[in-house]
Amino acid sequence: MNVDQLWKNVQEELKIVMASAVFQTFVSKTQLVSLVDNIATIACPNAYLVDINKKRYFQLFKDALINQTKNNRLDIQFILQPTIKSEELDSPNEPLFSYQGNNSLSSGLHPLYTFQNFVVGNSNNFAYAATQGIVKNPGLSYNPFFIWGGVGVGKTHLMHAIGHELLKNNSNLKIKYFPAETFGNELISALKSKSINQFKNKYRHLDCILVDDIQFIAGKEYIQEEFFHTFNALHMNGKQVILTSDRKPSEIKGLEDRLVSRFLGGLTVDIQPLDFEMRLAIINDKAKTSNINITLEAISFLADKEQTSIREIEGNLQQLAVKALSKNIPVIDLQFIQGFFDPSQQIQSSNSLSKTNPRHLISVCAKFFNFKTGDLLGKSRQKDLVFARHLTAYILLNEIKLPLKEVGRLLGNRDHTSIMHARDKITRDIINNNQLLSTINQIKQSL
Repeated sequence: MNVDQLWKNVQEELKIVMASAVFQTFVSKTQLVSLVDNIATIACPNAYLVDINKKRYFQLFKDALINQTKNNRLDIQFILQPTIKSEELDSPNEPLFSYQGNNSLSSGLHPLYTFQNFVVGNSNNFAYAATQGIVKNPGLSYNPFFIWGGVGVGKTHLMHAIGHELLKNNSNLKIKYFPAETFGNELISALKSKSINQFKNKYRHLDCILVDDIQFIAGKEYIQEEFFHTFNALHMNGKQVILTSDRKPSEIKGLEDRLVSRFLGGLTVDIQPLDFEMRLAIINDKAKTSNINITLEAISFLADKEQTSIREIEGNLQQLAVKALSKNIPVIDLQFIQGFFDPSQQIQSSNSLSKTNPRHLISVCAKFFNFKTGDLLGKSRQKDLVFARHLTAYILLNEIKLPLKEVGRLLGNRDHTSIMHARDKITRDIINNNQLLSTINQIKQSL
């Protein structure tokens, strides 16, 4: 067997045992250049890949080579050979989902949170496998389905993906996503307006409810009472109930025992913090979805940062994209991203707007677009007003570095998914519209 054929076989073996994004980043661009005196020499296109392959994947490479050559005395070494090209990401060319005629928007489902762009890895593979049973037999397999885990690990995305898939299979299903806090607020409003029967009918005649952050009803006696009856009405009729929380049911203080018992009556799964491979795959996917031109080496460098939250990863990637755009840099490469994370640049960035009063910023944004601050924080869906609100949310997140929930509270008590949608939309628009970046700079200069 010649060297080229041997390496092709080794790569095929590694493709099976490694996540696709990991293989694409670290293996696909390597080459076996020689096999002499029981030493296999593997070339990498840059020094960063040489270092990562030595530290992380040395044994996988060695085991695959030994398996293919049947030579247990074989050892390996990595060398730098810049002539091997390191390709950039391809742009996405497929729609996020292909089903039509559904009512996903009125169901409250985020259009980007689908299975198609949900990255499966060690931290969530059990939870993902369970969702496939729910999609095939809603209301019968794993009901209720309780997902718990830390902030930004993908609980909400997985929940929305189930909703999208259910609608894809049956567009007539009545599905509703809502944060638990929204349920409580609407219940209080219904009591004040004496429309409690309408409230009950709204939630008890659905085929599937997807309730985010159920821990927020803890300690609220009447809200728990109403949710208990809503849960029972749906569950007894074979309707699917899906819940998320930042902790498992038995650890939610102030949650009534009867609700804990109901929640534990189905399947409870947890999503662990992201490991390196998961971060790598997520960044790869987010870059493709947002059409961000970034090299694989830059992706691996970003993934190597200790980030446990998908939102933190998204935020870093978006800031990189905007910074590259502002400097007219067409491709985010390893050199650019290393400069971005240079400590001196981080200090300079953090000192820019971090001390700005958030409410003052909101007032400045409203004035910039000729709106009253109250209108900006209100419920109007007027196109120009929505754009101004989205841009304000983007600046609060990316310039003042406020958390999602805090931005939502400041902008009229909106839930975190609405703020995420605003941030993502502005980021996509910036990449395709240089004028928008200029608008943001004008607002920053007026502070």
